[in-house]
Amino acid sequence: MKLSSLFNKILFAAFLSLSSSLYAAKLPDVEFLGSDTQVHHLEDYVGNGKWTTIVVWGPKCPACINEMPNIQDLYDDKETTNINVIGLVIDYPSFSYAKLKQVQQFEEDYFITFPNLLISARMYEKLGLGRLKGTPTVILVDPEGKVSAVQLGGVPRGVIESHIAKQNAKKKTLSTKAKKSGEEKSL
Repeated sequence: MKLSSLFNKILFAAFLSLSSSLYAAKLPDVEFLGSDTQVHHLEDYVGNGKWTTIVVWGPKCPACINEMPNIQDLYDDKETTNINVIGLVIDYPSFSYAKLKQVQQFEEDYFITFPNLLISARMYEKLGLGRLKGTPTVILVDPEGKVSAVQLGGVPRGVIESHIAKQNAKKKTLSTKAKKSGEEKSL
């Protein structure tokens, strides 16, 4: 592995670890138009007992185009990893509402099969995540629907899986401690 690649993974892992303490809010249920022309509720995709990776991307964003194969691979392995994947698509570089035909053409050209919901920067802010700083942006949402981490830029799949494994281990440890504490009190 190249030194720069190793450095990037360490940097992403450190950022995801730090950012997990910054977010604790549950994402609101918002309606979005999907690239399938149907209306979808965010709660249909997050907080259903599974981790969710949300990627905010734009069809004309060069970094997003590079990131798509990794995100599609993660989606293709959702049965094995137990990680949902959805896209929130924005017009790039204007950050205005995504253009349906452009998104559909991109999905067809790049064989994208994960669900994509059309947004604007204003809609992103309504999620309680602040101002959208750029694309791609990766958001990790825990099984209860709470934001665990937000990262501007692409995030390697291994870093996503590692962050989720750490958070699951931390939750299991806290649960075990709480259980033991309850047993001690009942004695």
